[in-house]
Amino acid sequence: MAQALMGAWVFCVFENSKDDARMIFRRTIFSALIVGLMAGMVLSLFQVLSVNPIIFAAETFEIESSHDHGSHDHSAEAWSPEDGTERTGYTILANVSAGIGFAAVLLALMSQLQLQAITRLTLLKGLAWGVAGFTVFFVAPGIGLPPEIPGIEAKPVEHRQTWWLFTVILVALGLLVIAFAPLKFKALGLVSLALPYLVTIPHHQGPAFAHPDAQAVETLTRLHQEFIVASGMSNLAFWLVLGLASAWLLNAWVLKGVDSEHSGNVSGA
Repeated sequence: MAQALMGAWVFCVFENSKDDARMIFRRTIFSALIVGLMAGMVLSLFQVLSVNPIIFAAETFEIESSHDHGSHDHSAEAWSPEDGTERTGYTILANVSAGIGFAAVLLALMSQLQLQAITRLTLLKGLAWGVAGFTVFFVAPGIGLPPEIPGIEAKPVEHRQTWWLFTVILVALGLLVIAFAPLKFKALGLVSLALPYLVTIPHHQGPAFAHPDAQAVETLTRLHQEFIVASGMSNLAFWLVLGLASAWLLNAWVLKGVDSEHSGNVSGA
């Protein structure tokens, strides 16, 4: 999906120069692999050091509660990787894959905005893009539905996923409008930012944890608070690496040799 989107945008901009379009497309894909690998490994490191220990601690309470009440049906469990190396390996694979996808979209957007002379990406602006990505994919959804640890009570996942997607799309559009649209349209960006919180958010009604032990509930509540902070820090690092590395590679390689020439043509049009 990301590759098809980039291909369409690049060929639209370079409709009279297919060689340039193909070159930028190849460079973008290769750069996305590099940036995604870097960001995914950074996220994985943060998760292994700070996020995973909280998850493991919460899982012990979940398992104990299930065993105590005899309601744990092992035959109905979905497959999950074994703890240890296998679980860590799948986590790294998922994080790197996500990083590559996000980097591809970032590089596509950055390249088009720079080629159209709408903005010029610097390292500082790259960090700003990273903060924007962090806001769209973590902060904005987290305001309504904070990250969850094992054992917490929640609405059905499909309801939460729908609201999450709705929020991400509207907040992303809102930030783009505020940043790049003419002044007369910027108010629409503010409306887009607010709209997700004006609809019904699928919150669970009742106690967050159903564990019968009050001490366990207190511990789980503390772990949940720590998990939100640790998840936030790991995601912030992930997005800052994505934004910074994408902006640097965009100027250092992706648009090298074609950026100034095309920007001049756009400015003179």
